[in-house]
Formats: sequence, structure tokens, C-alpha cells
Amino acid sequence: MKQTVIGLSGHIDHGKTALVKALTGVNTDSLTEEQKRGMTIDIGFAFLDENITLIDVPGHEKFVKNMMAGVSAVDVALLVVAADDGVMPQTREHFEILNLLDIPLGIVAINKIDLADKDWLELVELDIGELLQGSFMEDAPILKVSAETGDGVDQLKTTLLDLCKKVPDKQDRGIFRLHVDRVFSMKGYGTVVTGTVNSGSLKIGDTVELLPGSVKSKVRGLQSHGEEVQQVETGDRAAINLQGVEIKQIERGSQIAEIGYLQSLNQMGVTLLLLGSAQKPITQNQRIRIHLGTQEVMARVALTDGKTLQPGDDCPALLRLEQPMVAARGDKFIIRSFSPVITIGGGEVMEVLIEEKWKIVKEKLQNLYESPKSDQLIHLVQEEGAKPITPEKLQYRIGISKEQINAIVEEKEELFWLTHKQGKWLLTQNQWNELKNSIHNFLKKYHAKNPLNAGAQKEEIRQHLNCENSILEALLQSMLDDKSISQKGELFLNPNFSITLSSEDDSLQNSILNQLDQEGFTSSTLAQLSLKTGNSKEKLMQVLNVAEQQGKLLRIDGKLMFTQKNFIILREKVNQFFSNHPEMSVSEFKELAHTSRKYAVPLLEYFDKKKITYREGNIRKLVR
Repeated sequence: MKQTVIGLSGHIDHGKTALVKALTGVNTDSLTEEQKRGMTIDIGFAFLDENITLIDVPGHEKFVKNMMAGVSAVDVALLVVAADDGVMPQTREHFEILNLLDIPLGIVAINKIDLADKDWLELVELDIGELLQGSFMEDAPILKVSAETGDGVDQLKTTLLDLCKKVPDKQDRGIFRLHVDRVFSMKGYGTVVTGTVNSGSLKIGDTVELLPGSVKSKVRGLQSHGEEVQQVETGDRAAINLQGVEIKQIERGSQIAEIGYLQSLNQMGVTLLLLGSAQKPITQNQRIRIHLGTQEVMARVALTDGKTLQPGDDCPALLRLEQPMVAARGDKFIIRSFSPVITIGGGEVMEVLIEEKWKIVKEKLQNLYESPKSDQLIHLVQEEGAKPITPEKLQYRIGISKEQINAIVEEKEELFWLTHKQGKWLLTQNQWNELKNSIHNFLKKYHAKNPLNAGAQKEEIRQHLNCENSILEALLQSMLDDKSISQKGELFLNPNFSITLSSEDDSLQNSILNQLDQEGFTSSTLAQLSLKTGNSKEKLMQVLNVAEQQGKLLRIDGKLMFTQKNFIILREKVNQFFSNHPEMSVSEFKELAHTSRKYAVPLLEYFDKKKITYREGNIRKLVR
């Protein structure tokens, strides 16, 4: 049978601790101060059987934060109401907390029936029914018991055991996670922490991360239900003996987790719900208390939609935390007002990576809030745009295992993994298409603005997208494969684009190319061509640039110009020379090219650059 946690809650002095003792024989008031004052100050634990843990939480309003530490892992709520008092303020507050945390099942025990008559009990039961109406406990069993006399205790125990069989499986993130509720030191062992395993499993010898603080530690020993074990799993009460950790490095509110999935946050995006019973709205920048797991942190509220959140309403919000808090997407939390300290609402974490400015964050959270939960991962991925999310960043962002992430990607047709060289990213099909369209539109505008340029450089496109080079390479290769763009040398262009010179410019280009053709490898400079043709250098550069992009002209060192036709002939001569000679000197190359050293040396260096030849001392050899 799976491990189940039953959490007792209710007003102070309604007999929760006495009821636990009647059910299990264990007094959960272990602190001397608790026994002296006759009230529960901190959470206590007992076991109904080997698979069921009872958590007794304090009822006094001063200790609701301790109560929160107890109910953070509850599967079944046991609401205790004293027959002689009925529903009291902390009964209502505790019940609202249970409701906000989405606990699946519940049961009510009307305790101290030995102190009330039948008519009064009927009124108490009606009051309880009114409290439960419209909640997860609307149809919950209501049992009458007396922890003092034992009346109804056996029936309560049987009902609890039956109810535990109906508890749905916990949502397991696939990674180990535990909210720490106790920390102590044992002689000969060192630091020990306890808590209920929130997800995943843990074995002796595993290395874990203590958060906040990112302290790494190895697990020396494990206990569950008072017995030494080799492994603990989701739902287990666990005591973990940590190696090399000082007691001052960890406290209630800390979390222990598998490395690489959780992190400390200074702010988080949430859905915020204000209880209908709240006395006043939440206002912009209001200071509140956040209870998540066993943590309590002060925060300021930044509402994304309007300046107030009215009682009974919910909305997206950004919580600016005054201390680091460890949270994962999907975590439930409770909010309490700063003063007076009362429960006013709760919510759910939507986003843990908040890096943009407020204007962008506002829109981002609003989009998440308005989208169905099943589509929220797609929104998270797509919003990354030209900077797709890596597997490592995604793990932190949604706090589930690699295996669960891969399962979601396989299930969602819209999502796919992009791999290129050593990189891997998650994208949506729409995001990928939008990036391609952005390149198309950029090239369209580029061609319109630069009609005499054959295409754009890769770096120009990268700057337009503002993306990593590896992402751009993958995009361009995909677009080349589907023939939606073309490539000429190092330039990229739309396939239907071609440079069109005016008849006058086309005639000038042909004239210059004919001139350079005749000059071979002792060609004129730009200044000389300007004198010979009577055109300005700027005009000549324009038509010569086009000739170069069209593959008709070869330019070396930016100033030496030769026709591509002559270069092809020269390359053939060089290859023919090496078919009969193992090496070639500069002088021999000069003879082949019918040129002077002034032109020969830059030409040879170009041959080396193009991996046609390579230099060895003062000679050249053919690259085989």
C-alpha cells in the first residue's frame, strides 16, 4: 500500500492531540513547553499503521505558520471540531487553508461528545455542514467521537483506513524533493532532517542539494516510520542523515532536492486567489506572507491586471520576495496578511524564471494565466523566441525529471527537440516557423534596400534575429534544405532574387570585364580604370561589386582585380604544372601567370588560402 499522510487541523483546545493519542497511543506534544501549557506549539507525528502517518498541527492562531509546515504534504484532512465549542475562528482558517491546498479527501471528527447534549450536537453538525458546503469536503463523513472516553474512536479509525485506500496517486515530479520540517543533531551521526517525501525517491549514498544555498551533501543514512531503510519514496515520512552539513546550514523551510531542478528565487509569477471571506482587497505593492511547503517568506505583490484584487477573485501576479524562496512551477501556497496575521488567500506558481522588464513580465504572466494548463508549457517554450530553451534551463523552469519532459514532448505534436552540433533546444513548430518567416522578411527588405547586393551575410541575419550562432546555423541549413532560401558563397538570399543592372550599368560592367580579361594578371587599379573609362570610382565600385557577387570577378586584398575566367585558366595551368613537377617557385608561377612579383605573391597567397597550394619555405606544393 502507498504511503498516506493524514493531517489533523482545527481550533485550539478542540482535542486534536488527545485524538491522535486515542487513535495511536502516541502523545505528539513532545516539547516540554507543550506539555506544560497543554497546547500544541509545533507539529507532531504518529503512525496509524506502517503506511499511514498522522500529523498533529497547532490550532492557536499564533502558530498557524507551524500548522502550514504540517499540512504541506497532507493527503487526507481530518478536521476536528469540539462538540462543546462548535466551529471557531481557527476552525475556519484551517479549513480555508486545506481548501486552498487542493487536498483530495477529508473527514470531520466532532470531538468531546461527552461534553454536549443531543440538541447542541445537531446545531454543531448543521454549522459544520454550512462550513463544508461547496468545498472538497462537502460530502465528507462526519463522525462523533470522544478522545476522553473512547466513544467512536474505533469507527473513526476504520473510516480513516478506508478513506486512505481511496487517496489518488500523488503527482510525482520524477525528481527527489522534500520540504524540511525538523532539523536536529544526533551524537555520532551529525545533522538529521525530517520531512515528507514530496516526489521521487532517495537512496543511501545519493548526492542531494540543500536549498536555499545550493549546499551539496551525500546521504549517510535513512529512516522511515522509526526503522532504518535503504530507500524512501513519494509519501514516506523520512529522516535523512546528511554528510558534511552543519546544523546551522539548514532549517525548517529548507528543501532537499535532486541536483539541477530547483533553485532559490527572488521573485515568481503566480496565480493569486483572494478568499471571499477576506475583509478587504489586495492592493498593488501590498506586503504579504507567503507559506509554501514548510517555508514562510515576506513578499510584495505586483498585480498584472488592475491595481486591486477583490475578495473572491483571482488574477496573475508577480511576487517580489524579501528572502530567497525555493519553488517550482505548479506549487500551491497560502498567503496571509502582514497585519493582522490572518489567512487571506492562496495560489499556484506559474513561472520561476523571471528575467525581463516588468512590461514584458506582465504580458507573459497574463498569457500563461489565460491559457489552459495543458497548453502552458507550449506558451513557456514559444515565448523564448529566437533564444530557444535548453534542456537544463527547462528542468529548472518546470521542475520535473528529464524522462517526464521527454514524455510530454513526445505527446505534444507542437513541440520538438532541435539538435545542431553540440546544442539541443526545445521549440514549438510555430516558433520555428516564425523564425524562418522572420529571415524571409529580413531578406525581402534587405533586397529592396540593397538591389545590387546578391544577399546578406550570416552575421547580418544573426543580428536581426538576436540569436546564438548555432541556432542560426540550424535555421539556415533547414531553409537551404527546403529550398526556401539560396546561398551564393557566404551570402544568403531569397531564391527568386537576382541582381538587375540597368542597360547602361550592364554595358559598363561588360566593358570593364573585357578590359580586365585582356590585361590578364597585370590588371589596372580602380583609379586607373576610372581614368580609362571616365567614370567615378564610386560608380565603378558599384558595378564591380555586382560582378564579384555574380562570380564574374575575383578581388584580392580588396584592390587587385582579375576576372574569374582568367583565374580558372590559371588554376588549370597550376594543376597541369604539378602533374609534372613536385613543387613550384615564385618565379615559375610568375611565368605561368605572365605577371610580375607584385601580382604573383598575392595570387599565390590566395591559392594557399583556397587550399589549392600550400607553402613550404620559399616554394609551393599542391594540396592533394
